[in-house]
Amino acid sequence: MNDTYDVSGPLPGGVLDELPPGTNVAVIGPTMSGKRDVALQLLATGYETDEGILCITTDSAVTICNELERHVDALDRGRVGIIDTSGNDGQELLNAMTENVSSPSDLTGISIGAAKLSQQFKSRGVTDLRYGLISISTLLQYMSSKKVFKFLHVYTKRISSTGALGIYTLNTDSHDPQVVNTMIGLFDGIVELRESETGESEFRVRGFGRKPTSWERF
Repeated sequence: MNDTYDVSGPLPGGVLDELPPGTNVAVIGPTMSGKRDVALQLLATGYETDEGILCITTDSAVTICNELERHVDALDRGRVGIIDTSGNDGQELLNAMTENVSSPSDLTGISIGAAKLSQQFKSRGVTDLRYGLISISTLLQYMSSKKVFKFLHVYTKRISSTGALGIYTLNTDSHDPQVVNTMIGLFDGIVELRESETGESEFRVRGFGRKPTSWERF
């Protein structure tokens, strides 16, 4: 099992280079701030060290796999597992492990799919996993914040107990601030994105048992 997970890819300046096993990270910010791209890079960084990627997507499995391939020179789809909650059961994704769920509201189906894929990774000798959930905001469109919080509470605990790494995205401008604050309280750390007054992309890092960083360009 990994001593640490390499996360040095997406954020400059050595602000966040590695994380211990069992860490859950939320990438948050307003719509179109680049959260999805940062989250996918966090999933892909270190991939060449024989880790696996298990991603819950509210888009199609094909879409998320194609996006991951933009960040990895040669993606081995045999080490990629995707839970597709888009309802597009007819899509085929060559060589990747997939589980189809009828809707993002089917949390039982998502949990069962994650357990099945985890077992498939184990049977293939892949023990170090990066879990992605893209995105929490879509789950909140289908269900109450209370139900989503309960699901995430169980899910993050499982990732912590198994020594995996969890990466999640959340739109801060799509929900009540109280809901956002409640959700991010589940995570060990936050990567927060925004657009500056001059139109530049900025980020800061909060949590992880240390002081928040200042806003920096990236």
